Parts: sequence; C-alpha cells; structure tokens
Amino acid sequence: VRGEQGDDAVRCDWKLTAISRDETTGKYNLSYDTPDGARTLVAKSVALTVPAYVAAPLIKSMAGDASDKLLDIYYPPVAAVTIAYPEEAVRDESMTGPGRTLEGFGQLHPRTQGVTTLGTIYSSALFPGRVPKGQVLILNYIGGCTNTGIVDQSEDEIVAQVDKDLRTMLLKPDAPAPIKVGLRIWPKAIPQFNVGHFDRVNAAKDGLKQAGCSGLFLGGNYVSGVALGKCVEYGYVNLAGEIAEHARSVKEEVKEMVEN
Repeated sequence: VRGEQGDDAVRCDWKLTAISRDETTGKYNLSYDTPDGARTLVAKSVALTVPAYVAAPLIKSMAGDASDKLLDIYYPPVAAVTIAYPEEAVRDESMTGPGRTLEGFGQLHPRTQGVTTLGTIYSSALFPGRVPKGQVLILNYIGGCTNTGIVDQSEDEIVAQVDKDLRTMLLKPDAPAPIKVGLRIWPKAIPQFNVGHFDRVNAAKDGLKQAGCSGLFLGGNYVSGVALGKCVEYGYVNLAGEIAEHARSVKEEVKEMVEN
C-alpha cells in the first residue's frame, strides 16, 4: 500500500500517543512518536481502527463515557504456537494430499474433544516452501476465555500441551517430539462478542457524539467482526460512508456560514 500510495499516505513506525480536539476549528490534533521524533498532524476526521483497549485511553480526555464502554470489551489471552514434525509422524488417514502429504487448511477443536488447543492451521500445506521436504509445519492456537492461565505457563509447558492434544487427533502415538519454530503469547487477543457486545459498541459511539467528537469514528475487529474479510468489508461499506457523510455535512455547514 505504501508503495502505491506514497510515503505521505502511509506512515510506518508511527505510534499514536494522544488525540485532542480543537474546539474552535473542530479539527483533531494527532500526536505521534516517530523514528524522527515527536510529530503532530491535524485532521478533519479520524478513523480509529486500533483494538478497543488501545482506543480507550486515546479518547479518555475527550469522551470519558465512550472510553469506559470500550474498556468493557473483553480480550482473552491466546498463544500462537508454530511447531514442526516429520511427515511420517502424521496419521495415515490425514495424509490425503498428492503424494501422501498433509492437505487442507486446518481444523477447529470443539471443547467436547477434551483438548485445550483451540485450532490448528496446516501452514506447510497452505504455504509451500516453509519447511524442508519431508516435514510438516503446524500453527496452533491455545488459550482463550476458558484457559486464561496460558499467560502463566512456560513456553515448554505450552508446547507440551499442544503436542499432547495433537496426538489425540492428528499425530501417531509414537510421533517424535516437535521442533518449536515459534511461540508468541498475545495477552489480549480476540475480542469476545459476548451478550450485549454491540450495545457496548453503540454506547461508545453515542458517547463520542454526546461529547461533541463528530468526525471521530471507531472501526476494527471489535466493531465489524474478527475475520479479516469482515474488517475490510466494514471499512469499505460502512466506515468510508460515514466519513464521506461527515465531510459532506461539514462542507454544507461551511457553505451556510459563508452565505450568511
């Protein structure tokens, strides 16, 4: 995107640290930490698409009620665990691809299976060339709202639990120990759409309006849905329309002021 739009359109490595609204002009002052030091940009409208817990402190001084509603949105921890095995470690019935290879996207694990791993992605099947020939690369997710203690476990303990779970569904009982390729714990991972979730989101939006923060819009996976496609769709269909409508209304206000 940066290559197509240019450096002025896409700023990488800029961290937004504060937002304030100029009551006279109605514009927003955006304070950033950048590789070149502190910078401030001025904008007529802002689409805030960071996680709810990141957006909350940014808008706290302008819209306290909206900030509080965003903090009510729950993000449980999840660990992403990438491990590798030799192909012969995988059960024969799972090797359905050409030349007896692991094929498919992956699998989700219902709690009724008695495992704690949430889901598994067959990385080497989706992205050829990720591992040497004869190996399979598997990305697993473990944790979530029913296993928040994942943040207190060591990496070895987490890998051991994932390996144990995979042996009940994908691997042969005598499979060798996995090779740990990567592990990252996300303390706040996926927003939970619990009962009343959209009431909280709408209350946050209403809080912005009541605080006079017209032109400041909320987006991201807690608003649209956690899937990437949902985020893109919301940006094009909903958020872009809201911003365009705001721009039109501001233009009309300015026109009326000039005419009067």
